[in-house]
Amino acid sequence: MVSDYVLVHVTYNIPLAGLLTLVYWPFMTRLDWQKISTLVIISLVATIPWDSYLVRHHIWTYAPNGVTGWTLYDIPLEEVFFFIIQTYNTSLIYLTLTRRLVLPTYLGAVARKETLTGALILLFVIVIGIIALHFGDHLTYFGLIITWAGPLLLIQWLFSSGFIMAFPKMELLASVVLPTLFLWTVDTISINQGTWTVETPTKLGIQLWSGMDIEEILFFLITNIMIVFGLVCIDYAIAMATCELAQSPKAVQRFPSCFRVLAQFVTNKYHPDKRFVTNLGMAVERLVASSQSMYIGSAMFQGPLRIDLILLYSFFRVADDLVDEAQDTESARRVIEQCDQLLEAKFSHPDLFPFSPSSKEAKHFAPSELIAAIDSLPVSRLRLDHLKGLLEGFRTDLSFSAKSGSFPFVTESDLDTYSYHVASTVAASMLGLVVHHFPDHQFAVNVFLRRRVVDAGERMAQALQYTNVARDIARDAAISRVYLPTTWLKQQGLGPAGVLASPTDLRLELVRDRVLDRANFLSTSAREEIKFLPEEVQGPFLATVDSYLEIGVALRRGMKPRTLGDKLRLPLGTRLWVVYRAMALRQ
Repeated sequence: MVSDYVLVHVTYNIPLAGLLTLVYWPFMTRLDWQKISTLVIISLVATIPWDSYLVRHHIWTYAPNGVTGWTLYDIPLEEVFFFIIQTYNTSLIYLTLTRRLVLPTYLGAVARKETLTGALILLFVIVIGIIALHFGDHLTYFGLIITWAGPLLLIQWLFSSGFIMAFPKMELLASVVLPTLFLWTVDTISINQGTWTVETPTKLGIQLWSGMDIEEILFFLITNIMIVFGLVCIDYAIAMATCELAQSPKAVQRFPSCFRVLAQFVTNKYHPDKRFVTNLGMAVERLVASSQSMYIGSAMFQGPLRIDLILLYSFFRVADDLVDEAQDTESARRVIEQCDQLLEAKFSHPDLFPFSPSSKEAKHFAPSELIAAIDSLPVSRLRLDHLKGLLEGFRTDLSFSAKSGSFPFVTESDLDTYSYHVASTVAASMLGLVVHHFPDHQFAVNVFLRRRVVDAGERMAQALQYTNVARDIARDAAISRVYLPTTWLKQQGLGPAGVLASPTDLRLELVRDRVLDRANFLSTSAREEIKFLPEEVQGPFLATVDSYLEIGVALRRGMKPRTLGDKLRLPLGTRLWVVYRAMALRQ
């Protein structure tokens, strides 16, 4: 006969575990499994002796039909399974909520005062628990919870208080509160049904609602705090390892296992470079503000590769904004030349930059954000010619002149060339990083295969730029730019000057759809080669591409930006679904 406790698991805990697994499965990584496994092992080792004491001393008791009778150190196996599934469910909630976070950005925070204050508070709580145990009777269960959990929380706090204080509070709070509310509900139902009981002589007898003793409320709250803090401690170690590898000029053979990361965390003397962490934080903020699609796409990449990609994109974004927002053509041209000189200096003397002799003149006049963005570039894993290709695209932008009627995009070939400079070079740089992060993969080893995949990646990047052109017709017209080929416009009885005068002309929708058709053709023709990338890269790469292409789908459906002149932004739910689909369907 199935016990009541088994039915609790089957009715509540296991379905929740199944739902959370379904939601997070496409994003699950080797490191995630290792984190969960580590926490499960720790929870079993820490909890079994304590729980065995509670059962043997009849602080917890079970109805005759409440359990099957199989035990481990007098603990019903259903209870042992609860330790496992609680840790698993809370871990998945935490992983889901924090997947987008760039962990190294929370390093470097010094919180000595907060560490000391928190430690004193926890020591005070532990003393209260000891006093409660001394008096016993109705304070017994309360004292046992405090004296068991308090030292564990103190250890977690002393190891990672600075990281915990810097960590986003909303994610921390939600990771604790959501599973706690769920378990309070399940526990209330189970106690009212008599599945298990906290014996009256050992509890305070205070119930905040029917069937829910205050000790049980405290137990589920404090155990979920312990699980979440345990995950944050592991993420602290992972952030340190990620930061160290990202700063290293060497190729990254493979990100170490969770167990090795924890061992290195205890023995390693590495201290993160504050300037690097600060620049990375600014790069992440820039990514969030300028491109939600790129930010969500970057969250699918793992470890140091994600850091390199964020820093690379940040440089592109800074340079592009400085050129676009320059007061006049001469100022924009000066920014491009400064960028050119600073890149030369960074690649020539990476350890001396920005104080190398070759960068002093450019640095004197260059914007500080440009210097910081170039200083953060992982130049040992990039090629200078790819980055200079982007500058050629900027120079094309400067060839626009509304006064002289200069519109450089006459044919489709002109747009292809421009897209190659501003987008394909980005893809080539990105795939170059993949070579350094997966040096033993066939993509890195086989030169002919690599060329084939890079060509495909460059075509996909062109497709994204075509999508940008289709999206930003009105925004570009506002700054006297028309990226639509003149030959295409003439076929609809239009010209570049007509686009500037009336960027919402209905005939432009036909030209826009033609641009999107070209984008779809380029991306479709390149998609098959992506399967030759490392498995860890395929899904994230396609998630980023599909997030952009979905903008084209929205444009065809008639979706408009909230206000004229703004970028079209997809709803969060749409962006998440596109990423989920791409990750779930990856090879």
